[in-house]
Amino acid sequence: MMRRDNVRRDKEIVTRICAQIIKYLLDRSAESVSISIVEKGKYEVRIDAKVSLSIDELNLLKNYLSVGPQEVGYYYLPLIGEYGSEEDLTIVAMLLDVIELNYDERKEELIVSFRVR
Repeated sequence: MMRRDNVRRDKEIVTRICAQIIKYLLDRSAESVSISIVEKGKYEVRIDAKVSLSIDELNLLKNYLSVGPQEVGYYYLPLIGEYGSEEDLTIVAMLLDVIELNYDERKEELIVSFRVR
């Protein structure tokens, strides 16, 4: 029973963080966004986007997605709306194990990769 609860929780985390990142990117006029999700014991996600981001926007996204203490994230997760504010990314990011942001300014391509704890 515990494993099924963890899987359900992990699916919710993946769904919410993907939705929040996509909203963030679309608010910045992303031309294309693709998502790859693989389950290897833990969900591994990669989001590729064609988007023009300023240094400030990229730093803001990095700040939102800083991995923090997990316990706080579990507490606040039920309080977040389905498509909350950009600041809600901070809460959901607390539930991630690893997150990487790679931005090629010349090509205007962003790659966000993460794994759920």
